[in-house]
Amino acid sequence: MLPAEYVTRCPPPPAPASPSADDVALALKKTYDQYGTCAGRLINLVDWMTRKK
Repeated sequence: MLPAEYVTRCPPPPAPASPSADDVALALKKTYDQYGTCAGRLINLVDWMTRKK
């Protein structure tokens, strides 16, 4: 059975709280963190699918 983690949608990228450079940089960092999590989840899904064949 497919693990529930692999069918969970990734959240949308966060919007900056304000147009200040600090808030934009923080939102960008959060986006990079989310991308890493979602990319890792995709790799785990592909690995899981190739092991089931």
